[in-house]
Amino acid sequence: MRRNTFYTIIFIFLLSVPFTDIAKARPDSHAPIGVMGEHGHKAGEIMLAYRFMTMDMRGLQSGTDTVETTDVLKDFMMAPIAMDMRTHMFGAMFAPHDKITLMAMASYQRRHMKMEGAHLHTTGHHDHPVGMHEMSSAGIGDVKLDSLLTLWKRHNVTFLGNVGISFPTGSIAQQADDESILPYPMQLGSGSFEARPGITFFGTHDNWSYGGQLRGAFPLNTNASEYRHGNTLTATTWGARRVNNWISLSARLLFSHKGSIRGNHPDLDLNRSPSHRPDFQGFNRFDVAISSNLIVPTGTLAGQRLAIEFMLPVYQNLTGTQLKNTWKLVLGWKYAFQLL
Repeated sequence: MRRNTFYTIIFIFLLSVPFTDIAKARPDSHAPIGVMGEHGHKAGEIMLAYRFMTMDMRGLQSGTDTVETTDVLKDFMMAPIAMDMRTHMFGAMFAPHDKITLMAMASYQRRHMKMEGAHLHTTGHHDHPVGMHEMSSAGIGDVKLDSLLTLWKRHNVTFLGNVGISFPTGSIAQQADDESILPYPMQLGSGSFEARPGITFFGTHDNWSYGGQLRGAFPLNTNASEYRHGNTLTATTWGARRVNNWISLSARLLFSHKGSIRGNHPDLDLNRSPSHRPDFQGFNRFDVAISSNLIVPTGTLAGQRLAIEFMLPVYQNLTGTQLKNTWKLVLGWKYAFQLL
């Protein structure tokens, strides 16, 4: 059976599940689809979710300065020139209590990188043609379990505490065709358990809604390949306008910080490319996104949600020479229901 046919069958099955629908009155009662763990549920509610994320990276940058490929090849055997990532993310939420919602997330990823490099490398400038190289990896990513705790709630404002952990189910041993280990950006997981604390607020006022979230990811151990990812911190805020009972439009700002990798994979040659350098993996970024949420308010499909978000970077400060982000697109589907 082809994969697309399988997804279609599952989707039709979910549409026909005979549960009581949870039809929220507002399409903006959920945050933009790129934000996760931002809302709780009432006791006994379940929500299923699917997200498709695709991201494009191209062009080299160090700090805030553009770097030419020819300059990189003076010091490295290869230079990355483009990379794309596609992720299928599957999530489920369940509320055993009005103030506690549990969430699980799993993903399947595909990564592809193009590199330009010399067939041979000597010190100084290259005086011979360079070759093009491509590498790919695919598989499951790290599994994340979160709990959302209602800390404070009034009629139109809610504060949630996020407490989560990431399990190292994603591979950190992806290899190229020649069986050499792929560089850090091509690996599918961190290889470490990670603590994922955070805090989220959400509010509404007339036809407007707003919110913000602060999340962190802190590796708890050095992985089996003798390195540990840097700490990650994200801060985002958004505002949305309800157009009518079934659609809303929103805008979001996102700040992301990630520290460089500590340690080093023993089989990665530091001189092969900037992507092989553990100290070239950190960054600070500001992104802006526009998005839309759609909900079916009544009828047989009541409670079904579709969403889209498109994101562009407005500032990137990269630690060492790296590919810079160019855009990111997220599509999503959600369905919440109450068990009978």
